[in-house]
Amino acid sequence: MVSGGADPSVHLWDLETRGAELDHIHRPIASIHKGSHDDAHTHAITSVSIYPFDPTPSTILTTGHDGSLKLSALEPGAIMPMHTFRLDCTPYSHSMSSHPGSTLLIAVGTSEKAVRLLDLRSGLCTHGLPGHSSAVLSVAWAPHRPHILASASADNRVILFDVRRGGHNSAIATLDMDDAVGLVHPQSAPASYQSRAAYSPHARAHNGAVTGVRWTSTGTHLVTAGQDARIRVWDASTGANTLVHFGPRVRNGVSSHLAERAPLIVPRGLTAAGQETLLWPNFNEHDDRGEIFMFELREGTFIKRLKVPGLMAGRQQIRGRSNALSAARINSLVWRGNGSSGEGLEMFSAHGDGTIRAWVSREPEGEPDEAEEAEQADRKRKRDVLDEIYQGFITTPV
Repeated sequence: MVSGGADPSVHLWDLETRGAELDHIHRPIASIHKGSHDDAHTHAITSVSIYPFDPTPSTILTTGHDGSLKLSALEPGAIMPMHTFRLDCTPYSHSMSSHPGSTLLIAVGTSEKAVRLLDLRSGLCTHGLPGHSSAVLSVAWAPHRPHILASASADNRVILFDVRRGGHNSAIATLDMDDAVGLVHPQSAPASYQSRAAYSPHARAHNGAVTGVRWTSTGTHLVTAGQDARIRVWDASTGANTLVHFGPRVRNGVSSHLAERAPLIVPRGLTAAGQETLLWPNFNEHDDRGEIFMFELREGTFIKRLKVPGLMAGRQQIRGRSNALSAARINSLVWRGNGSSGEGLEMFSAHGDGTIRAWVSREPEGEPDEAEEAEQADRKRKRDVLDEIYQGFITTPV
């Protein structure tokens, strides 16, 4: 695993060192920071990824507030910068397609209105994809079509691009939160019915900045998160809002600090229920509580809540320090299947206090979930009351 921080360092971690231990502290096996290499990032890291086509991970991509995207080689005990793309703007996120037919283009969402495309083969910025009217916070390549890119922006919009086209013609579709039908002709519609245009400059995906966009593993659906405290699921073939409702638990507050905040999607088959699962770390600028909510993706059914242990409740946790630098602030989530001890799903969360926490799924091995633990505690309390009454009877003199 690779991580990047605000310090601004980049660390490489060997996740296999934990084994079956739960009380384990990982140590980085390689690091780079501005004091160790002249070509390292000089400002906070905004996104990291691993080059998807290496047989074993040997190249990483990172972006930072220094206005650059860097390619670095993973060497024994070291991270070595190889090439720097100068963007002259703030990059918030980047994405590279893992499709075998990939064009080897890196898409970058930046403080500029256009998505930037960087060509790994030439080492140059090829062109931009215009369409947004504000900063682009999140980008994601379609897993099944290597030329299709989705972007999410602070202008409340989500645009789908075909990178084979140039200029404004590259924007081929927008997502409209008011469209639950999509670009198809409903069977019950009259002959005069006309579906909306695929692309509209007026379509809005959220009533607030769209902070994240992700595809499901098969490419059948898109998932977006907005600062209107909504997560939406879209039919990728029609563009229809599927109207999945995740309930009032979701928080994604407005912030003066622009950043990508996207849901984590776990493919079908990696969880016990055998369903596509969505995990969302709640974000509230002034009242983060270290909460991660797990939902069933297609129906929005609440599965469970994960909470960072040891946090004080309410606003007491942020007295005297910035909430952005607390353990309650969760900036990012990643997962991997079949963790180091074969537990199934293993998840990692990055926190504002500079820590990374590991979460493992142990329910298949019989560990009780939150509801079961509450029920067991209630039963124990009732047993204790009955035992106290019984002891009172047998010790009271007649």
